Amino acid sequence: MDLSRRDVLTASALLLARPGGAFSAAAAATVRSEQATRTKPIVLCWNENPYGPSPAARAVLSSAIAESCRYPDDDISRLVAALARHESCAPDRIVTGTGSGELLRALGVLHGRDGGEIIAAEPTYAELPEYASYSGAALRFVPVDKQLRHDLPAMRAAVSERTRAIYICNPNNPTGTAIGAGAIRAFVESLPERITTIVDEAYLDFADAADVRSVADLVGTRRVVVLRTFSKIHGMAGVRCGYAITRPDIATAIAAARMTTANIFAVRAALASLTDHAYLTDCRRRILTSRTRITTELTRLGLAYAEPQGNFVFFDTGVPLAQFTEFMQRHNILVGRRFPPYENWCRITIGTEPEIDAFLEALRVFGNRLRPKSQPTGRSAASHSPPPSM
Repeated sequence: MDLSRRDVLTASALLLARPGGAFSAAAAATVRSEQATRTKPIVLCWNENPYGPSPAARAVLSSAIAESCRYPDDDISRLVAALARHESCAPDRIVTGTGSGELLRALGVLHGRDGGEIIAAEPTYAELPEYASYSGAALRFVPVDKQLRHDLPAMRAAVSERTRAIYICNPNNPTGTAIGAGAIRAFVESLPERITTIVDEAYLDFADAADVRSVADLVGTRRVVVLRTFSKIHGMAGVRCGYAITRPDIATAIAAARMTTANIFAVRAALASLTDHAYLTDCRRRILTSRTRITTELTRLGLAYAEPQGNFVFFDTGVPLAQFTEFMQRHNILVGRRFPPYENWCRITIGTEPEIDAFLEALRVFGNRLRPKSQPTGRSAASHSPPPSM
């Protein structure tokens, strides 16, 4: 994205104008006015936090330029210590990376090399299994259940003597569904001790369902790796910083398999963002409010959707996705790609309020054209089931 110096200064001023951890009404109105006149496409396809880094993180990113000639070793040590305090664990259980994606790749190599078997849901976030395949991994995908959640009983039944790791993205990408911590704990306890359970909690900060919470407490007794990222709720997808929580022996192995370390900008911004609680709370509130707006409209239009627990919604467009994508492009909106076998389903990222205004306006036009005039509105949210087998 091309940003002028004026764009950056204007955006920072608007963010810093917010009182008590929330955007001021005047700042929000200015943002809406400026975004309403934009000519670039509205990007709702990458699961980014559209509100960006916190003011504290932005200030650190700017001030770090003068010291970018320095290696970030001491900064990384400070971040690891802060993360250990944040997670209530020892520092030797923390591994940082250039986004959690780098750590997922390292885990894929460690468990997939020489034909190691890795079990994952289908569909799910593909970075770990795809990268593991380059090391000769044997991948076994288990379809999600009828609610588009991880089918833990089926995943347990898929375990073989060759299985080295099981990947659980919770909440799942692209479906947005989540499973409770109790179910994950029972699942882990049922596994042979040699198997590593990798739980990707990138979207956990957006979850609001009962019992959907972190399982980081499991790392003390079992082969469990929990991954977190600063790309989502912290709004730092372009800065790249993530971390894993695990046993010291596994942490050492992951660290050795990394390709690089996070840069000084990522490390310092992550450290600043970690304690900007008011801003993070406000981002979460705004995103969850917009998420409800989307599901309410989908229900009114009678379009099925998976129960969302991330900063996106996965829903059935009722037509081949290419047709829906083309329609949205004509309205200057970019939506998520196809995720087989859900050929009609679309993943829509929750953008800013003005962006969601534009999306919902286009969705109403699309839905009203799609729905027969005789079909009633107001489909119950309890009925958002997936399509028949495809």
